Amino acid sequence: MDAKSKRRAFGAFCFLAAAFSVAAIFHGCENFGVEADFLKGTVRGELTIDTVVPAQTDEIRVALSPDFPPSDFKELQISEVISVSKDTSVKSQVVPFEMQVPLGKYDATVVIWKAKDRSWSLTDIVGLHGDLSKFELRTIELTSDDPVEDNVSIPVDLSIVNRTSTVSGTIHFVGKWPANTFITALIMLRDISDLNGIPPVLVFVPLDSEEFSYSVGISPDTYTTIAVAWLPIGPFDFSKIRFLGVYEDPENPGEQGKLVVTDSMAVTGIDLTADFANAN
Repeated sequence: MDAKSKRRAFGAFCFLAAAFSVAAIFHGCENFGVEADFLKGTVRGELTIDTVVPAQTDEIRVALSPDFPPSDFKELQISEVISVSKDTSVKSQVVPFEMQVPLGKYDATVVIWKAKDRSWSLTDIVGLHGDLSKFELRTIELTSDDPVEDNVSIPVDLSIVNRTSTVSGTIHFVGKWPANTFITALIMLRDISDLNGIPPVLVFVPLDSEEFSYSVGISPDTYTTIAVAWLPIGPFDFSKIRFLGVYEDPENPGEQGKLVVTDSMAVTGIDLTADFANAN
């Protein structure tokens, strides 16, 4: 493995949920006021997009975080807008990018997407620098002797941002939050294999919530698993993920329910009970 890459035990949903609100992060970075002469590092590479860029796309940017998970939104470094073709006849494109950042080590590099007339959303991270199939997150380290990283290649999945519908509901928590809680999140999966990538829907739940109401954009599709996922502090181990609760079929209580979402649909009442007894 390249010396500038290191294996990070992580699940894709863990990284996304642990991040702060992208809106707050982006706002904070714009106002961070980094001096021009402090930006002595350069990161360049390319984004591979194998789908037509959605018409509702407003901006696509690359962001670097020095910590995993981010400890301070002001530390996140965000690129200028990446120029992509929105021509519907372009079904695949490789887009170069380049950004100047302070020297240092960055544990995570992500691609963030923003829709027109909407604020930045936590669920709209569409690419990660690493190998999701191996749970690998690649680190970038820039030093005075080696201030340039020019081999950052990130596949971008824009299929997950075709969110023309919405789903909302309430999560009710039972029991005491474990002291070793790292991440708790609502996830919606088309198939269990979605856990190996960026889940189509992921909503971070604040620690110590007794009840949590959510409303999230969603793509038209069939979702076979709707669950509250929990992960303890420590190195990521897929076997340590626990489902605190799953959405049940209203007509058949006790049986896992699925959700069929059509275009421009507003689904309400998708409520779940999350029992911390299931964390053991």
